[in-house]
Amino acid sequence: MKLRNRYFYYLSILAVCSLVAACSTGGHNGVTKAPEVVSFNQAMLYPEGVDWDPSHNRFLVTSIRKGVVGAVTDDGQYSVFATDSRMVSAVGIRVDAKRDRVLVCNADPGASEHSSPTTTGKLAALAVFRLSDGKLIEYIDLVEGMDGGHFCNDIIIDKDGTAYISDSFSNMIHRVDAQYKTSVFISDKEFNGVGFNLNGLVIKDNYLLIDKYNDGTLYKIPLKNPKAFSKVKIDRKFHGADGLLWAPDGTLLLIANDSDHGGSKPAIKTDKVVRLKSTDNWASAKVVGEENTGDVFATTGVVRNGEAYVIHAMLHVLFNPKTEQHMEQFDIRRYRP
Repeated sequence: MKLRNRYFYYLSILAVCSLVAACSTGGHNGVTKAPEVVSFNQAMLYPEGVDWDPSHNRFLVTSIRKGVVGAVTDDGQYSVFATDSRMVSAVGIRVDAKRDRVLVCNADPGASEHSSPTTTGKLAALAVFRLSDGKLIEYIDLVEGMDGGHFCNDIIIDKDGTAYISDSFSNMIHRVDAQYKTSVFISDKEFNGVGFNLNGLVIKDNYLLIDKYNDGTLYKIPLKNPKAFSKVKIDRKFHGADGLLWAPDGTLLLIANDSDHGGSKPAIKTDKVVRLKSTDNWASAKVVGEENTGDVFATTGVVRNGEAYVIHAMLHVLFNPKTEQHMEQFDIRRYRP
């Protein structure tokens, strides 16, 4: 081999080796390895909701206390992504990257810097922000003219852009179509209860699955005939049932916290991420895995590149009247039940 050819041969080998090394270590030209836990500091944030923004490789988190939506990168950097003067407590959040938007529940459990007698326990609104720049697109009052208690909690979006939203201080699920026309998808006395009622929800094919926080029930609700809903038969109840996530293998991840903190005395303390499997299209299900979270008030999570990440909201610290030292650090942790 001539000297000149040998020189370029070695350069080529070095270039390939450098590229492989970058890919394997999460370099600029490779895929960054996802961390086990992302910790970030923001005093008294208390982030109840989380979703993954694939367009910008970041988590978006809400805030019960501050009423803002923040962005969190894997290195733990937090920044405010979106806000609006009408936001009291930012709760559930759903990224709709296809339509360049982020849907956020606005509610008031009475623990926000912006809480007031006119909104506490009565507020249920949906704020829609542009994913690309955080600007407000639409703000929808879901319960205008309605009496009773209301709490906009969790959101799921159908493939046509329709959003379904749980109202935890009532017995209803709201529906908002892609043109932001609102309606009550279902309201039924079966969903009544003490404290928080309907909570986390997911969608699949032609039905919703939704859990009920105070008694741990899981319901299946057909989209075309919601009144034909049924209880999913499970040999256990998960008091404090909060977020729901579809895992890539078709199992369902249910995130439950100690419902005693939420005003409902549990039969047993849950504080788990539970994996449920069904072989009869969710007429019934069984537990096939579980992982303890500890007393961190894990509320909900998101599947990122096939892995489940759960937010440690620490809401029991916020809602405890005896708390003297509030939280400054919060975690988004990976779970594999």
